[in-house]
Amino acid sequence: MHQFRQAVATRCFSQPLRESIKSAAELNVAGIQFDVRTEVRSGELTDTGRRDLLHQIGEYGLKVAGAVFPLNHPLYEADKIDVRLAAIRDAMKFAYSLKAPTLCFRVGRIPEDPASKERLLLVEALCDLARYANHIGTLLAITPTNDSAETLKTLLDAVQTGPIGIDFDPAHFAMTGRPVVESLRTLHNLVMHVQLRDGIHGIDGGQEEPVGQGNVDWGEVMALLGEMDYRGWLTAIRSQGEDRTHDLSRGVKFIQRLLLGG
Repeated sequence: MHQFRQAVATRCFSQPLRESIKSAAELNVAGIQFDVRTEVRSGELTDTGRRDLLHQIGEYGLKVAGAVFPLNHPLYEADKIDVRLAAIRDAMKFAYSLKAPTLCFRVGRIPEDPASKERLLLVEALCDLARYANHIGTLLAITPTNDSAETLKTLLDAVQTGPIGIDFDPAHFAMTGRPVVESLRTLHNLVMHVQLRDGIHGIDGGQEEPVGQGNVDWGEVMALLGEMDYRGWLTAIRSQGEDRTHDLSRGVKFIQRLLLGG
């Protein structure tokens, strides 16, 4: 049977970081994902502090599964694009120092016209970042923003300077009314990270739901990931809800039972 590694995003606990690490360990997962913009920042952590943090993570039997770096503006927005690129490069370097294999981020909704100024600027920026990734060791993974699998694939096919992939979010495709399994199949060779997040699509739009209570067919998703021989992390994320810790725990257990055939 294919062995999957589960993690949890510490930001979902809404606790101080070190308490969140303890809460993650109590969910019986193998790893954690940091937000390196709001939870732990490169400029606020000394080398000694970084070593102490990694030591604490190891004492709980956890590994750093990855990192995220939220942007406040689309990557391709011309104003201050150099500042954003510099910030992402710094986040990649910091993520590597934390032993994070991937850095997930949103580029904004991908412009549909391949010849548009915004699309060309986006490709140029991603080529620059992919080239930088060759020298760092932490890889970039794009989190979709109301994009189809085909649009994502076409975009990344245009990036030839280095490795860059997809942070596959099943909830995104479910909430936007797109086929989850078919989207995963389209993107299979680009998937570097997978979110354990669920959602539903209705006449008023999409809404996030606890894992197992949305439109995602997790049995099919996990079966396809097994066929793909996916070796990356599965990270439980809950960005909404009144009791996120409870929802995360239920979601992790739901996936664990599913993998055991329960």
